[in-house]
Amino acid sequence: MAHTNTQLSQWLESKVGQTLDIRKGELTHDEEISDLDQIALHLHKVGIRSTNHPDDYVAREELVLEGEGTTFTEEGDVPLPQNAYEIPLLGDIHIHQENAGLKIVTDRAVYTIDVQPS
Repeated sequence: MAHTNTQLSQWLESKVGQTLDIRKGELTHDEEISDLDQIALHLHKVGIRSTNHPDDYVAREELVLEGEGTTFTEEGDVPLPQNAYEIPLLGDIHIHQENAGLKIVTDRAVYTIDVQPS
């Protein structure tokens, strides 16, 4: 898994200074996507944060994307809290190249990351 996390963070680091479109869909027990979130983030920095939480529900590592962003909701657009977006790296992680972007599948969610044209 560490090798995958390294590949993921290296790809994202190559996108620093660009604006990313991030879509996250929660996975149900039937492997269907629900609760779709959409974010636009101007990426400044990429990091991996380790946590030491006793609960197995909390990821031991999470990818942290720092930068100004907007969360698009049905109620309207909201600034991204704390200028950071976190992707919990939990369980088996699968990364697939899709066009110029990535699709990241974890045990709990599917993330699609595309680079906005400049």
